[in-house]
Amino acid sequence: TLAIAAFEWNGSFAGMPVADKWTQAFFNAACPRTAGFNSVDLTSLSVQTLLVYIFLMWIGGGSQSTAGGVKVNAFAVVVLNLVAVLRGTERVEVFGRELSYDSIRRSNATVVMSLGVLFIFIFTLSILEPGVSIMALTFECVSALSTVGSSLNLTPHLCDASKLLVSLLMFIGRVGLITLMLGIVKQKKNTKYRYPSDNIIIN
Repeated sequence: TLAIAAFEWNGSFAGMPVADKWTQAFFNAACPRTAGFNSVDLTSLSVQTLLVYIFLMWIGGGSQSTAGGVKVNAFAVVVLNLVAVLRGTERVEVFGRELSYDSIRRSNATVVMSLGVLFIFIFTLSILEPGVSIMALTFECVSALSTVGSSLNLTPHLCDASKLLVSLLMFIGRVGLITLMLGIVKQKKNTKYRYPSDNIIIN
């Protein structure tokens, strides 16, 4: 809300009363989570606000909700894991609890798969739609994957192949990346043996 208010105070919110500006900022900060509503023309927003919008759409809502995105829970776990790595601690702890290894593993996988899928689709759309800005394509893809429904008025101007790809992204986002991959990739049976562990040099 604060970021959108700061970037749009004298932009798309210009001429509005102060109370309306704060209301508009709050509304446009909440809607990218999954609602798809907008009270101002999204094409009138600044680049900075659109980046905030994309970030909020990508995160999405809570894991137990019908919202899309990687989910707040998964994003929080990834951030907490990052903090633990930077602090040099072996365990990821929050609110007096230790997060399970499986939760950390699944959260990291969700974030990596989401970024990978977005890159592939944005790259493909940039080939199919050479005249469209990369910002508009990114906005469209993130909105589709996160099942938000917002657009920079680009959808009607896409070719049929691009519309199919965007529709496929919506399907992937609605089913869920982890759920979809579990249904596609052959599951490996748990083995009773373990290989010797070793550390890989990172950075």
